Amino acid sequence: MNVLITGGLGYIGGRIASYLKEKNPDIHIFLTTRKYRKHFPEWAKSFTIVPMDLLDEQSIQKCVSNCKPNCVIHLAAMNEIDSVANPELAQEVNYRGTEKILQAVHANGAKRFIYFSTFHVYNKGIEPVITEQTLTQPSHPYAVTHLAAEKVVVSFRDKGMNTLIFRLSNVYGYPMDKEINRWMLLVNDLCRQVVVTNRIFLKSSWKQYRDFISLHDVARAVDYFLFTIPDAWEDGLYNLGGNCTMSILEIAHKVSEVYCKKYHKDVVKIETPPKHTDGDNPLYFSYSINKLMATGFHLKGDMEVELSKTMDVCEEFLDGRS
Repeated sequence: MNVLITGGLGYIGGRIASYLKEKNPDIHIFLTTRKYRKHFPEWAKSFTIVPMDLLDEQSIQKCVSNCKPNCVIHLAAMNEIDSVANPELAQEVNYRGTEKILQAVHANGAKRFIYFSTFHVYNKGIEPVITEQTLTQPSHPYAVTHLAAEKVVVSFRDKGMNTLIFRLSNVYGYPMDKEINRWMLLVNDLCRQVVVTNRIFLKSSWKQYRDFISLHDVARAVDYFLFTIPDAWEDGLYNLGGNCTMSILEIAHKVSEVYCKKYHKDVVKIETPPKHTDGDNPLYFSYSINKLMATGFHLKGDMEVELSKTMDVCEEFLDGRS
């Protein structure tokens, strides 16, 4: 089997690629990158790295034609910050880029397409339990473009493709290397702060609730659908969360707990903003993955292990190694 992972050198893609290769050594995995380099990280050397630019239709067609994938795992997209800074470009990359790659892989005979969307497509706050039936009413450009891309993915089911959409909640876990620039993500930021400064400063309201899922379970979900139930994707839409709703303050305390245990420290100072404007009582919510678990999939991620390994990577920021 040939598997093409767009954005495969990124935070989520790297972990998925490594897990799939470990569990299925006979598959051929291609990782796309927009900016081709002469030197790639050591972990990526067991994969075939190919150039592809979602803004360049010819680049997409050439990549797909050369790789001849049986399955595509589509992760390449503009992140939340860049999407706000340039909504028009986000539309071109996240939405139209998805449409272009779907057209290319369908024309080349690929039968399976896995798309990573986001739980931000929901209108969080209306319902205490968020299911796949919860109203989608996004306002953020990142979420708006992902929901638009979802609709394109669904349309290709009518053309004979087996498509799968994961609405992903907040991921945590170690990156494959420290140069993967996702250190602004909450848990990664907290791990880096505590390793480098021995303190934690919460930059936003510590009362906010979020659902957290380990990268290990994200990779396991992809492997499960591809190799355990490849022909039982049903309608192809699943919430992918960790059954783990925590406040930002709670996750900060968990990071502190793991750090103190790992490095034999007594205490870590956790500082909170003196004022915040997110509301005094943010609503607790549950991100339901009942539909996912009904397929037979079960979570196995270990938060302590993931945090500890993230801190190992963060050590590279010490002693002038950044």
